[in-house]
Order: sequence, then C-alpha cells, then structure tokens
Amino acid sequence: MEINLGEYSEAKPHFLRLVLWRAVEKVLWVFPNMLRILVLRFFGAKIGKRCLICRGAKFYVPWNFECGDFVCIGPRVDVYCKDKVSIGSQVVVSQDAYLCTASHDITSPVMKLSTKPIKVGDNVWIAAKATILPGVTVNNGAVVGACAVVAKDVPKWVVVVGNPARIGGSRELRNA
Repeated sequence: MEINLGEYSEAKPHFLRLVLWRAVEKVLWVFPNMLRILVLRFFGAKIGKRCLICRGAKFYVPWNFECGDFVCIGPRVDVYCKDKVSIGSQVVVSQDAYLCTASHDITSPVMKLSTKPIKVGDNVWIAAKATILPGVTVNNGAVVGACAVVAKDVPKWVVVVGNPARIGGSRELRNA
C-alpha cells in the first residue's frame, strides 16, 4: 500500500488565535506570575486563585486548560492541550513534566490526529519529567513519580512509578 502523507490535512478552527498566542507566548514568560496568569486567562484559560505558573511553562492551546486553586505548574512543564486538560486544586506539576492530549491514529493511512482529555484530581503531585498520555485520569491524592509514563488511569491515593507506570505503593498522610 502506498501512502501519500501530502493528502493529510488537520482542521485548524482557531488558526489566527493560535498565531496570536504563539507570538504572545514568546514574551509572556518574562512577566511576573500574576501577569502570566492574566494573559493566560485572556486567552481563555480558567485558572483558580493563588496559583503559580512558573517561567518556561508552555501551553499549546490555553483555552483548553483549566485548574483549581493553589496549583503550581513548574518550570518547563509542557501542557500540550489540543484537548481539555483539567487540573483540580492543591496540585503540583513539577519541572519538565509533559501532559499530552494528542497522538496519531496508527491505523489511519495518513496517521490522523486523535485527541483525548486529561483530568488530574485534587491533592496530586506529578513529579519531575513525568509524562501523562491522552485520556488519562490521575485521581485525587495520587503521586506520579519522576520520569513515570502514565498511559492508564491512576487510582486515588497511590504512587505510580516507572515506564509504563505501575503502582509502587499507597500514599498515606500523617498527622501534622
């Protein structure tokens, strides 16, 4: 079977909005946190109170991003939100983590784009360099260990580690 990738075309319903966002994003990260959040909100992101969006964090389509209160998005986090990325409250996404909502259909001759949303519950920690793949839900209280690759839903209050991510233990809070 001969495949002509020149026939592939992807709908870009928000092309001009994306072009404007790319231009703004290039300079956005020199601004203080509060201004970064205001600009993300201007582009449609829904961001709760007392959040920290660190310099160098990237949002592919900010209007597909929402998070609750007291969320920290660390430096160089890549939120490839071609589909919805929804993050609860009191969540930390550590440096260099990658949240990816898009892939390609390998059964399609032109490998059509496919997207699925990512949902992250409350009180979650996604550690450094972890990858969350399309369609995954990370439930309340879970911890995704450093460099873990998560392709399946993560149950509540567990720690997942490795590639592919597997349950490494439970998360229990001790009294303060």
